[in-house]
Amino acid sequence: MKKTSWIVLLVVFSLMVFACARGNRYLPPEGEKITTASDTTGCKFIKNVYFEARGQTLVHYAQLNTYNAGGDTYKIVSNTQERVMGTTIHMVNIEVWKCK
Repeated sequence: MKKTSWIVLLVVFSLMVFACARGNRYLPPEGEKITTASDTTGCKFIKNVYFEARGQTLVHYAQLNTYNAGGDTYKIVSNTQERVMGTTIHMVNIEVWKCK
């Protein structure tokens, strides 16, 4: 019975690691060139995106969501904050644009 428990635990742990690796939280080098824009004249609108992030990771997730949507520029539409268990969470809406 102990051997079966260890096997089940190993399978569950492996699935968790696999799920985290597939989460695509890593931005490739070309994604770091994505910037914010105030003037989107001449740009093609792609879509609106909502995400939640901490203050330290807000720009990273804006760039990541823009990259995953196929854009190269983002525009922050709204940014509200809420404290959850002592941590400030930013709830952000962005527009993804293709400008280049």
